[in-house]
Amino acid sequence: MFEMQSFVDGHAHPLFAGREALGPRVDGLTSIAAIKQTVLAYATANPELAWIVGGAYDRSLATSFMAEWLDEVVADRPVVLHASDHHTIWVNSRALEIAGLSKSAPEVAIGSVDVDENGKPTGTLRESGAMELVLNQIPPRSKSEELAALSWAHEQMLSHGITAVQDAWIEPGMTEVYLEALAAGLLKVRTNLAFRITPENWESSFEYFLEMREKVQLADSPMLTAKTVKFFADGVLGSGTAAVLEPYDDFDHHGEPVWRTAELERAARKYASENFQLHIHAIGDAGVRTALDVIESVVPTVGPSVIAHTELVQASDIARFGKLNVVANFEPLWARKDGMLTSCIPHIGERRIDQMYRMRTFIDSGATISFGSDWPVSSVAPLLGIQTAVTRAVPGEPGWTLEEAITPIEAIAAYTSNARLQTLDDFEVPETVLLSANPAETPADSIHQIKVIEVRRGEKIIWRNEN
Repeated sequence: MFEMQSFVDGHAHPLFAGREALGPRVDGLTSIAAIKQTVLAYATANPELAWIVGGAYDRSLATSFMAEWLDEVVADRPVVLHASDHHTIWVNSRALEIAGLSKSAPEVAIGSVDVDENGKPTGTLRESGAMELVLNQIPPRSKSEELAALSWAHEQMLSHGITAVQDAWIEPGMTEVYLEALAAGLLKVRTNLAFRITPENWESSFEYFLEMREKVQLADSPMLTAKTVKFFADGVLGSGTAAVLEPYDDFDHHGEPVWRTAELERAARKYASENFQLHIHAIGDAGVRTALDVIESVVPTVGPSVIAHTELVQASDIARFGKLNVVANFEPLWARKDGMLTSCIPHIGERRIDQMYRMRTFIDSGATISFGSDWPVSSVAPLLGIQTAVTRAVPGEPGWTLEEAITPIEAIAAYTSNARLQTLDDFEVPETVLLSANPAETPADSIHQIKVIEVRRGEKIIWRNEN
């Protein structure tokens, strides 16, 4: 047995994960046929549901996912499946019809709708501007459904030894769910909220976000804080929407920045002036550079600032993280050559692929790195993340770019003390996890097999493995 400080997830989406768990679970399925069968079984078992919403399918299974494939199993009700990158959805024809997308697709500010040679939408929608054409049609969930989703997510996190988390995407209505859970005694994982700031809402929703932060502060609980705002600098490499300095190999463009840089700077300065921490999603090297430039210009008063994902970063920009007091939040499970990674090769080629997730280089530069899962994008399990950071491999497979591997001690710090620093965590009660073995003294390829025995907050056991 080995006791250590519990884990902190520096970037996750627990409520999203819980919501998806209420629908068909298609994560981990390895074929379109298996996904269709799961959707059919779920729809058959839940005839009362007006919408079928679930996730998260492996986007590397196809280049584009067709509505007609889902129509073959559910045609009378709308079906929406989130992709594993959560920047893409796959829908059936009924969902397209309800969203007014049966015959054509409008221009959207962020993202795109896949269409056929006649301009008719085919069933795949990429990035928020396109996805919301369908997602905004889904009826709101009931309070009991939302609380059940969050409670399920917290149980999953505790079972992996996680006692605190940065919820990195809070939209209107979600803070209210957290406050309800807090009042009902259902909030089991300490959570810092990051309000999602967009080009469309940064001015119009400013007072609302201030009001929500004040309500969280008035609740006066160490279980819930709202210290952070979240910006998207760009999209993702798999959809060709991450902003890159060198053009994509197959798209012949530089991706899709979410903001005009000057406007992002104005928005960041406005929220920083109200003592919000800046947390910026940036995946492509151009997106990361823009994020750094904005942080350098704004000079936030609450820090450290955070750049999340940091997938592809120029060497000259890595050195800026330490100088600007910016934490690089990595998702360690992405640093392995799996289907998600190899699906990006046609877009940016092997050369740039092999320059990604440079954890060793970041640490050696003097930067602080923290870890998160981006759950439900990838597994919430920190022990699997630690193993991946050390081996750069899918369990049982060869390692990838091993020169960027880090030590178990460094990986543990990224999931504990560094993540606490990143999330502005000042909780004074010790939180610990009892493990079946010490990760730092376990063979690297076996770390993920370590069991979580129990989790404590102070002297109180808040989760115990009963198996």
